[in-house]
Amino acid sequence: MVRANEPALREPLVLTLSRIHRSRSVDQLRQVFLHDIPRLIPADAYGMYLFDDELNTQSVFAYRAKPRFLSEYEEQRALDPLLRHVLKRKKFTHSLAMYSESEWVRQPLYDFLSRWGLQFSIEAPLVANGSVVGTINFATSNKAYFSDETLSLARFLCEELDVCCGRLVELDTLRRQSVQARSIESLPGRAGQVMQLAAEGLPNHAIAHQLGISENTVRYHMKRIYRRLGVNNRAQLAGRVHQ
Repeated sequence: MVRANEPALREPLVLTLSRIHRSRSVDQLRQVFLHDIPRLIPADAYGMYLFDDELNTQSVFAYRAKPRFLSEYEEQRALDPLLRHVLKRKKFTHSLAMYSESEWVRQPLYDFLSRWGLQFSIEAPLVANGSVVGTINFATSNKAYFSDETLSLARFLCEELDVCCGRLVELDTLRRQSVQARSIESLPGRAGQVMQLAAEGLPNHAIAHQLGISENTVRYHMKRIYRRLGVNNRAQLAGRVHQ
């Protein structure tokens, strides 16, 4: 049973909170999660998922979870009702918060977990700029389920991780936007002209005609511009230039 007010727990909890909020990157936060959280939250598998803009898994940081388990979960994640709840409501949840035990054991996710010796899970969102950018996951094989104290502490720590992750992602977004703005401002004359005309929606042949250069030269500049600004098409380019 985990109690946040127990003397044996108080010191590692305070240290973990300090390490969470002293993290200066998502990678540092990941290290805190993998190193500190298992000492505070008893579970049999731990995971931190980070998503791309389409909510596809971009990276997974896991402890006590086998690579094959993680790979198979990716095939099952659309059937994960806890994940659907987290994405929709952006709130912490766990197996028996959503279902009675008899209902839970009929869920496809339970079948998947049980094949790996697990039974119940906890999921919580990581939110930045108003969108879910990842999740925190715990899974256990304990038939006695997570204790109330464990659930309370897990909720608290997940909220702290969420706040810190959101801040780090937002700061990273601002840094990238600043770098992109400097890249736009520092583009040399001809490339800058090509960029401005492309951002206005002109096709390559029209840009070439207006600037008196070949379409091959326009394509050459466009490749450099895309690479420099980290964009893949004219719509994204226009968004960068006009933001």
